[in-house]
Amino acid sequence: MKITNREREILRLINSNPMISQDQLAEKLDITRSSVGVHISNMVKKNLIKGRGYVTQSEPHVSVIGGSNIDLQGSADNSLLLNDSNPGEISMSAGGVGRNIAENLSRISIATKMFSYVGADALGEFLIEKTQSANVDTSFIKKHSTLPTSQYLSVLDDNNDMLVSISDMRIINEMSIEDIKSCSNTLNQSSVIVIDTNIPTKVIQYITDEYSHIPLFLDPVSIAKTSKIINIIGKFHTVKPNRLEAELITGIKITDKQSMLKAAQNIFDRGCKQIFITLGKEGVFYYDGTEHGYYCQRNIEVNSGNGAGDAFVAGIVYGFLKLNSIKKSAEYASAAAAIALKSKNTISDDISPRNIEIVLKESKDEIK
Repeated sequence: MKITNREREILRLINSNPMISQDQLAEKLDITRSSVGVHISNMVKKNLIKGRGYVTQSEPHVSVIGGSNIDLQGSADNSLLLNDSNPGEISMSAGGVGRNIAENLSRISIATKMFSYVGADALGEFLIEKTQSANVDTSFIKKHSTLPTSQYLSVLDDNNDMLVSISDMRIINEMSIEDIKSCSNTLNQSSVIVIDTNIPTKVIQYITDEYSHIPLFLDPVSIAKTSKIINIIGKFHTVKPNRLEAELITGIKITDKQSMLKAAQNIFDRGCKQIFITLGKEGVFYYDGTEHGYYCQRNIEVNSGNGAGDAFVAGIVYGFLKLNSIKKSAEYASAAAAIALKSKNTISDDISPRNIEIVLKESKDEIK
């Protein structure tokens, strides 16, 4: 189902005020009332809204607030030579931590709505179309009139590990508290709200204050951006830092199992309910105050390290909603990440509940 830009604008206004009149919609959009009527009729046919009073679809969903960008990835055929041209391949795909999490969630059958910014340009249209094609609700993605769509450029070495990256994410800094307020009805209906630290600090703080009654999941994204949430880490239900990010959050140097447990307990004592500390090839350490341990997916084939963390976050959201223990969530998320690692694309076409279950079964068979 394709949603037009005008329908996206109308949905945003309706979600902000379900009792808004067609005259008010026409005034805010600077179009005629008859045009509004045509759009409303089409939206009813598409099942975007239901009946009088503009009741929108309210099925359980996950809301993801974060970055959307174009991923440009270069991979070298041989060992990289610095200060020189390297033969290899360059690919372009839809990306952004938040957007990737949203698409992965949709691919594992979790209804998802994406809140982000793109530019009013061809790359922005590309991002919206790619995200819609994965059945993510993009009606809350706003277009900025002047700034370009975000781009993320990464260079992989001959082992398919990221060597260096450059990100131009100026546009996401334009996200405002007013943007979040205008979507309050939809956000309040969320089963989970996922955020990444690409969004402005003031917006993160507003979300943690206003939506503390909803489980908030956090992807810290990077060392540099983790500093945004150090003082409010306890307001999140679930966090997924890597080892270095966990060290920055806690001030504890993680060198062994004892210090790992101490760091997780530190985050838990601040208010978090679930902590997943990702460890790269060593797997993940999980902790929820009752259960803790390590889990490492076996026999992982790596074609690209990009996107594995986003698949992992989608997996732990799935685990929270569908499974009954943090250990099972860690296993499920690790299987999702393993599928992502096999793909050269940021998001694997093979991500699905069925394929994740196959990976989990294969892992259990190997342990027997």
